[in-house]
Amino acid sequence: MKKLHYIIISALLFGGCQSDPRLESEASPLVRTKVSELYYAQSDNIDLEALNIVSPSKFVKKRNVYAILTPNSAYRFAIYDSESGNVTRLVPAGKNEGEGMYYISMNLQGDIVSAFDFGSGRLVEIDLNEYATPGYRPVFTSLAEDGKTPFGAIRLDERILSTGLYTAGRYCISQATGYNSYSVSYPTCADPTLTDTLKSIFYASNILALNPMHSKVACANMQSGCLDICEIHDNELSRINEVHMTTPRVKFNRHRPKGRGLTHPVTYSRNNLFGFCDLAVSENYIFALYSGRTLKDYNLDVDKGKTIVVFDWNGLHVRTYQLQNACSAISYDAADNTIYALSQEGNKPQIITLNL
Repeated sequence: MKKLHYIIISALLFGGCQSDPRLESEASPLVRTKVSELYYAQSDNIDLEALNIVSPSKFVKKRNVYAILTPNSAYRFAIYDSESGNVTRLVPAGKNEGEGMYYISMNLQGDIVSAFDFGSGRLVEIDLNEYATPGYRPVFTSLAEDGKTPFGAIRLDERILSTGLYTAGRYCISQATGYNSYSVSYPTCADPTLTDTLKSIFYASNILALNPMHSKVACANMQSGCLDICEIHDNELSRINEVHMTTPRVKFNRHRPKGRGLTHPVTYSRNNLFGFCDLAVSENYIFALYSGRTLKDYNLDVDKGKTIVVFDWNGLHVRTYQLQNACSAISYDAADNTIYALSQEGNKPQIITLNL
């Protein structure tokens, strides 16, 4: 089956693209650079095909352990230990208890890897210290109760921070008691007259990342290239900054035509520049893997990029790096202060080291 489901949530849920004869304007100046010093030198690699890890899409790394998302495999996660050479597979495909359906991103906090399943509405968490223990089972937490429709989530200490089809605020912090706190308006978008429901659909495809102190969160949109940075105050958020890489090419259908069956509230042009593929964060910086590709030119490879744009936690641009390979994911390892990337160049998936 073609690997479409993990690429774009809003394309899955709300439809495809429209033809647009107009050419897209140039990408943000943040992604244009010809300074050779800003190119990463690539060294080392892990051949994932040789490990029988098929169609990987995302990964996170901590020391010698690589947690890899395999959305089309019988098991949704493969954990590779580069010291022992062992590969452990977790979370069988399915919608039952202990199984997983659709994941598009991963997070690493301490020793815990997490990913949100927007098919079941559950957050799965894998302990990198325990995963290889016989009988180990990941922890699943449901977020779909009380009529909520979350599209992305991340653990925030004893609480869970999520985005979704929310009208009371862009972000929701859910406590173990079941209390939900919503905050922050939706970012500025193409049409300020949109309802909050349409805005929530427009900003549906998100990647979330917390700074190490859990005092700030970065939210990167895949479809529109919007980076939203917020500060966390107890159970509420306040926006620090928002960065828009481009103006999205999108059509909003405010009313459902009678007798026409299924309609798509948000429809992207095939010339729309795809936004962020992945985020990696450190104490001081946000590393954003940017696509800038169009469906018209790249089809299902639109979710890959050769550009890493670096911001500080105030949303200020620091620098831009150009990669030699098209990559679908990046991960920052604080232990060696290095960025790693999942290269998809030539349909040969490899984890490569990017030396600053």
